[in-house]
Amino acid sequence: MRYFRLMPDTRWINRVETEAVGEVQRREWNASFQEGGSDHTAINLSVKSKPNVDYTDYLERPVPLVSDRMLEVFTLYDPALIRRAAVLTDKARMSQETYWAIYPTTMDVLSPQTERHLDGNLKRIVLGRGRTALPLFQLKEPRESIIVVNLALAESLLRRDFAGIQLVRLEQEQTI
Repeated sequence: MRYFRLMPDTRWINRVETEAVGEVQRREWNASFQEGGSDHTAINLSVKSKPNVDYTDYLERPVPLVSDRMLEVFTLYDPALIRRAAVLTDKARMSQETYWAIYPTTMDVLSPQTERHLDGNLKRIVLGRGRTALPLFQLKEPRESIIVVNLALAESLLRRDFAGIQLVRLEQEQTI
């Protein structure tokens, strides 16, 4: 099975950006996702005000955020997907947009062939062969949120013409 990393499309230069969120806050959100106790509390995020802002279907930071349309597709493939409402507030324009913070199942599926930068961030992702079976999951990485989708889900996303997403094929471990 082929797998792809879901990333924001860098060609969207006016993509909405949230104000900086601290690492402690991100960890707190991830912990509450894992506990599952705060499903009804929305995450409030302020956005940087710019003259032109594009609200794309996928935002990677500070946590993975998806639009309503994209959430529908994800829940078709993973009905148990943990999600929480996120409200993006543009105070200058006095407007709000609703997104969904998602927390897919976390899996430790990296191959020993995976390469890292000196600071510990991933340089080249290589998935272990036979370790993955889910259509949507998140790599177990403390520093970054990396969402991975299988070929069937990737094709579903591409058929629906979502704005601002990019799918990058991931390598799989070579067996000798």
